[in-house]
Amino acid sequence: MRPTIMPRQRFLLAALGLLTLWRWALLPTLELAPDEALAVFQAKHGPWSGFFGHGPLVPLLARLGMLCGGASEAGVRLFAPLLALAASLLVWRLARELHDEHIAGWVVVILNVLPVFNLAAVTLTPALLVCVLLPEAVLLMRRALREEDPRQRHWKAAAACVVGVALAQPPALAVMVAVALALAFPMQARHQLRATGFRWIAGGWAAVLVLWLISQAASGGPAFMAWRWLPEWRMVPSLMRWIVLASPMLLIFLVLSVRAGLAGGMLQTARGLPLALLLPLAGIDFFYGPHESWPGTSGAVWMLFGAVLLAHRGTVARAAVIEQKISLRTVALVLAALQSAFLLQTDLPRTLGLRWPFSSGTGAATDYTRAILADPARVMHGWRESARVVASVLEQSGGGYFVVADDQVLAAELDFYLGRAEPVQSSEADWGAFAGRSALFVAEDRDASRPPIWVRRRFQSTELLTVARVMHAGNEVRWLKIFACHGGRTPDS
Repeated sequence: MRPTIMPRQRFLLAALGLLTLWRWALLPTLELAPDEALAVFQAKHGPWSGFFGHGPLVPLLARLGMLCGGASEAGVRLFAPLLALAASLLVWRLARELHDEHIAGWVVVILNVLPVFNLAAVTLTPALLVCVLLPEAVLLMRRALREEDPRQRHWKAAAACVVGVALAQPPALAVMVAVALALAFPMQARHQLRATGFRWIAGGWAAVLVLWLISQAASGGPAFMAWRWLPEWRMVPSLMRWIVLASPMLLIFLVLSVRAGLAGGMLQTARGLPLALLLPLAGIDFFYGPHESWPGTSGAVWMLFGAVLLAHRGTVARAAVIEQKISLRTVALVLAALQSAFLLQTDLPRTLGLRWPFSSGTGAATDYTRAILADPARVMHGWRESARVVASVLEQSGGGYFVVADDQVLAAELDFYLGRAEPVQSSEADWGAFAGRSALFVAEDRDASRPPIWVRRRFQSTELLTVARVMHAGNEVRWLKIFACHGGRTPDS
């Protein structure tokens, strides 16, 4: 058996290498999403070490990528395909330890056709950091449970991984709950909840939580906005989001696998670790995942453990003959692969009527019609063209203006694509250094006839210069109105 399996594993590694190269080739074809641009803005203009809508690890990764690969989309996302490769190998190791190499190979195949994983593999979001650090933490915890370790080295390393997750996507409450339940369900591991090893993990996570709370309090508490803490109770749109991110056939098979695992008492065994991690992570993602801004999908990390469960169930199930299992598995994988390619170019998950930031609000009547009539990905397209329009106006005006955008998202996108040393300002920024200068105000509002009052108060006069309709693939993605603001006032005038 061993000589047969080893060539398959070598073929799998070669396929993963080619897939990583293909993902690198895709990086410059997708414009930066708002959260990516915000991370780059923080990395360029700092301080990157703070909690700025996400943890400090994301802007640090963007900074390292730009140092190695240049200030481009490919440079910003340079490490994303490598992190996807690392996540695949770590999940393979976990599945091999729990089952065998044959099942581990199928886990990697399932994982790399999941639409949500393919989306994360070509974008700079906390999702991939979570997908790498959490499986590594689980592997270290398994090793700590099996081996004598008086110095608690494995527990400390697992704690460092959980701290990394919290620094990537604070406050990482779902991950902490999942780790605790993974130790609570098996009878032989339950005593570890009172042991020193778990205290290392809980203590490290609590330290990051305190830092995050202090940071939020200092910045006015944007994470404490009421809607962020209210779950999304509309079941059908949340389920449709899962169908989009996980592929319908794979999701159906996964639900059947979870049901079989619960019925068989898998949670009480060592092999029930993926199921113990999946249940709390999936539950929290179902109700709170819609609050994540596109393309952030770190809440969907449960699908990694779902892939382990699905591969195991699909291999050992005796309900179908081998030909039927191969046919169903092939159809499901091909469908998921096609859906992955489709997902990168559509606006589908953000048009389900859910509260996706950076998209216009929708009424209840559009919740389901928009799931079918999806527009191109507005949040991923048109930023280059928008910056080109602003650059043209700056060139015609002599370039002496500083640029102000009407919100933080537009400011971050324009800052990246304009490539100016001088940062693009937003309403949240301090303009003290620009007192006395004139500005270009860029508004993403087709109905605006003049700048808002907070802009007019800072300048002596304003005038409309340009109206631009930004298109992508024959579809309108945004309207821009550019105003010249003359005679900047000092703060005390």
